[in-house]
Amino acid sequence: MNKKELRKEILKHRSVLSSTEVKEMSAVICEHTVLENIYEKAQDVCVYMPIRNEVDVSMLIEDARNRDKRIWLPRVNGSDIDFYLYEADTELSAGAYGILEPESDIILMPDENTLVIMPGAVFSRAGDRIGYGGGYYDRYLAKHCNCSTIALCYSLQIVDEIPSDAHDIRPDHIICEMGKIC
Repeated sequence: MNKKELRKEILKHRSVLSSTEVKEMSAVICEHTVLENIYEKAQDVCVYMPIRNEVDVSMLIEDARNRDKRIWLPRVNGSDIDFYLYEADTELSAGAYGILEPESDIILMPDENTLVIMPGAVFSRAGDRIGYGGGYYDRYLAKHCNCSTIALCYSLQIVDEIPSDAHDIRPDHIICEMGKIC
């Protein structure tokens, strides 16, 4: 299958997860994530606002705040994303694709203490990732290659192999409810 067909097939499977399944698996995935060294050492944690049954990262947000880490959310700026500070009182509004984005003026200047938590559609056991087709994370991480990355997914999103292109950014780790895949 090509990327588009594989994305469509896997997202169809993810779409039928119940809210209980999403909540329970997301909690386990977040528990695995907070134990990772790159999470523990990160001072800035970039997360996403979940849509369409993506892994719910609200537990990561809460944990990061409890550890005095700074939380950042993406906002689409043309064909790119940037991450903006997300504090407890930061207003959110629907942005590109109807995804909630922060109404903050403080933009992240990433460094080696920045961790980007990536969503995605399909992942391989070897560490490849297929996103949603916009290339936002690939472009951002190509410009900011000093960031650490963890992709979160459910085991149903993991396949043996996926097609990849030279511009595709592989996350440092992929974590599902079963634990770390790579």
